[in-house]
Amino acid sequence: MTTYIATKFETHLPLIQEAIDGISDLRSNQKVYKKIYKYYKDLGVHFTGDSHNDYEVVLDCLYEDIV
Repeated sequence: MTTYIATKFETHLPLIQEAIDGISDLRSNQKVYKKIYKYYKDLGVHFTGDSHNDYEVVLDCLYEDIV
């Protein structure tokens, strides 16, 4: 099953996968990161406002959706 994230950000999947694997930081591409963050926020994911914790939450969500 293909997820929304995998379809919408198909061209950015290598960056997303590297971020999930801890190789790179997804925030290096702020445009993509903000869109992914907004997507999960609109789904009702609770963010704390702390940028480090919120980034970890985004990575956890991406892991669940992509891996």
